[in-house]
Amino acid sequence: MRVLILNTDYEAFLEDLYRDHPGLADRSYAEQMAVRNASLFGAADFYSAGLKANGAEAADLHLNNQPMQLRWAAEHGLVISPKDAPNSRSIFAKAGRLLRGEKELTPQLAAMPNWTRRVMAAQIEAFRPDVILNQAMHFVSAESLRSLVGKRCLLVGQIAAPWHEPEDDKNYDLIVTSLPNFVSRFSQRGIRAQLNRLAFSQSVLEVVPEGKRELAVSFIGTMSAHHLERIRLLEFLAPRVELNIWGMGIEDVAAESPIRACYRGQAWGAEMFEIFRRSKIVINQHIGIAGEFANNMRLYEATGCGATLVTDRKTNLHELFDVGSEVVDYVEPAECLAQIEELLGRPDACADIGRKGQARTRRDHSYVQRTAELKAMFSDLT
Repeated sequence: MRVLILNTDYEAFLEDLYRDHPGLADRSYAEQMAVRNASLFGAADFYSAGLKANGAEAADLHLNNQPMQLRWAAEHGLVISPKDAPNSRSIFAKAGRLLRGEKELTPQLAAMPNWTRRVMAAQIEAFRPDVILNQAMHFVSAESLRSLVGKRCLLVGQIAAPWHEPEDDKNYDLIVTSLPNFVSRFSQRGIRAQLNRLAFSQSVLEVVPEGKRELAVSFIGTMSAHHLERIRLLEFLAPRVELNIWGMGIEDVAAESPIRACYRGQAWGAEMFEIFRRSKIVINQHIGIAGEFANNMRLYEATGCGATLVTDRKTNLHELFDVGSEVVDYVEPAECLAQIEELLGRPDACADIGRKGQARTRRDHSYVQRTAELKAMFSDLT
């Protein structure tokens, strides 16, 4: 089974990646991919590595990474006209707006640039996949992919984010999501959908060593108009605990907000994991689309790194962790504060929850396990 995974990256991450690695854009496609994966940002190569561990052939495409994609084109004799290759900043900005879910970007306005489509089409033809796993449903439509591959391969979408093209869903053979409410929503519309939770990669622990846990409480995540409850929580905690905050969207936070005194900048991939390895407690709070369900990557990233996770209470959290001994939950900011204060007042108990949470994640929530589930789903459709 040959699986091709389509993805995109945040604008800010791409700008930082190429700024921090001078000359990277001039290096080979393989070298750029290796540096991108070594960053550990997002899902990195966790899905493709997991699929390979389960006996499949798999490859990743990062569709909005212009330097990498244009290098692939050059290495494969695909000529891209200068007029078809806009400057990288415009491509990065478009992808960033898409990933933030800004409503003004309709499918028509978000139409894929010609160069992007041409390179992607050539890559699909070169790889000849049995399955395309589209983790960038916001960026490339199923209709576009189907026009390229016809019926010769399965088309699977993966999503757990705000969604703008519901009429395109019917073009997928399957949609997988980590949100149970999304499974219900798709199924009610007659679209085949299955649950596939997020995970943690054991390889992170090989790359990022555990440090002294000198950070009392950490939060890493986006702060924007889509995260008002999160901002309210952080503003309540900021003057009351030793809180450290990293993430995007600080420009959307009021100038007088106590968040600003706790803000440490942005943290991507390996740097994020290094922070979690140094943190006693990591705060998590889901975005509104999760509804009553625990879902996001932070559940697994923080626990996988051995930090004690304090997360918002969800109806299915007990299915993922033993609440109280492996993670701690809360409903309102005051309860979150009380949980933090109790944990910091009992350091041995806090560390024990972190160890148990890590053991649970390593045992039950790995990408090898999740991709085995995906492979079985793909096989059932063939």
